[in-house]
Amino acid sequence: MSVNKRPKIKNLQKAIKAWILIVSESRVITDLEKLQSVNTATFKTVQKVHAIVKPVNSREVSEVVKVAFKNSIPIYPVSGGKNWGLGSKVPQRDGVLLDLSLMDKVLDFNESMAYMTVQPGVTFGDGVEYLARKKSSLMLDTIGSTPEASIVGNTAERGHGMALYADRFNYVCGLEVVLPNGEIIETGFENYEDSKLGPLAKWGLGPYIDGLFTQSNLGIITKLTLWLRPQSQHFQSFIFNIDKEKDLTLLFEEWRKMVLEGFNASLRIFNDVRMISFGERMPDVSKPLTEKGLVELRTKHNVGKWIGMGATYPISELHREADKAFIISRVGGLVDNISFYDQKMVDEQYKKGDDATKARLDFLFNKSLLRGNVSKAGIGMLYWRKPKKIEIRDIHQDRCGVLWYCPTVPFTGKDVIKAITISKQISKKRGFELNIGFLFISQRALDITGAICYDRDVPGEDERAMECHNEIMDAMVKLGYSPYRLGIQSMKLMSNKTAGSKKLLKVLKEAIDTKHILAPGHYIN
Repeated sequence: MSVNKRPKIKNLQKAIKAWILIVSESRVITDLEKLQSVNTATFKTVQKVHAIVKPVNSREVSEVVKVAFKNSIPIYPVSGGKNWGLGSKVPQRDGVLLDLSLMDKVLDFNESMAYMTVQPGVTFGDGVEYLARKKSSLMLDTIGSTPEASIVGNTAERGHGMALYADRFNYVCGLEVVLPNGEIIETGFENYEDSKLGPLAKWGLGPYIDGLFTQSNLGIITKLTLWLRPQSQHFQSFIFNIDKEKDLTLLFEEWRKMVLEGFNASLRIFNDVRMISFGERMPDVSKPLTEKGLVELRTKHNVGKWIGMGATYPISELHREADKAFIISRVGGLVDNISFYDQKMVDEQYKKGDDATKARLDFLFNKSLLRGNVSKAGIGMLYWRKPKKIEIRDIHQDRCGVLWYCPTVPFTGKDVIKAITISKQISKKRGFELNIGFLFISQRALDITGAICYDRDVPGEDERAMECHNEIMDAMVKLGYSPYRLGIQSMKLMSNKTAGSKKLLKVLKEAIDTKHILAPGHYIN
């Protein structure tokens, strides 16, 4: 069915009148121009948003959902809509957008117990600024994407952090959730009368249900508590290069052994294109980047084929030096040009450094994402194939193309090389550069962030990029490398779940959402 001939949503006008009474006319948007802006992602989409409703508190969310439920109108919640490369604000199917960005309050904060309770509109940038205003000694595990991304939104999709709390969902508790019928529930010890443990303990009493509301359409998270970490006074970052595939394989093997033995450090490994594209455009967008051209870029930016960036968070200077010695002893012979940065060294170099030196020290240490800062530097990557005359403004208006593919691989060198090889072969065949990173967030598996960056103004690129994305994801699944996160372009991969689990999800959906009004097609059909 064509976009123009798709059926209208029944009872929509009736619902809009009811929503206006709940949230006011100014927060129910039906203007076609404004609606078009949320119909746009970083790849081609055909879904249509018919209206936007913007509540400011949980009660309004509940009442809005009750109207949607009564009138059988599909609604799709978004927190910040910065799910770039995975759909942005575009819904899975036609419907009404429930925009939670005005729910932007930090509801609770406790310095001694190290937690923060937030609404969906609180961004990572907001969280960092809040801690700074409080002169807190704590750090928020942030994000590699835009500072405008929502903490709740990222958690609901089980997104990553940057430091030791990178597996973000492990460090949240006490959800407030609006169910598809408008009922409000709380999870963990928040639902236990007179308990003091709501923001302090994860599991609660009885069945643990928090996970049902992540990567699902069973409820709308309107509040959660996020655990924080004390800033390390002896923070130490490090960076290294690797050029040989054999050494890369051995590094992954050795690092797995280190973390299984109990070593605590954050680490991610990027390929050359990923690292270079943060600060530079593709030299000539009219033709493929050659290996010679890539070597020249590596030389210019002083990076290897693979770049490792990480940090340790020691409790003393002696522990810092021990961490440094341990890393060198275990992987020093496998890497090139490993450099460590601590506060004293950085302060000394900063005093006598030129602008380029200071910028590097800020990136690697002073303003490092690994110590709870936020940055817009990663946005530059989305402009990799855009003409240099295009300034960085709005990625959707500038028609930046990006598709993320997100498989998980076993934490072995053999599996890493296999994933790299297949991604590179398919990317090259489709005319794209390999742009990939490995996130070390657990002891036994690695999460891949693979990006296909392109220019949507080039005819045919949307289709070619999607074909590349689909072929890579299909190949990964066949190899047993299942996705850990899906965008609206890849929800079909939920069909690979076993029959029993699909049946259970269907039973849960039909029990909780009898009219299937909440985010139809989002992970659960």
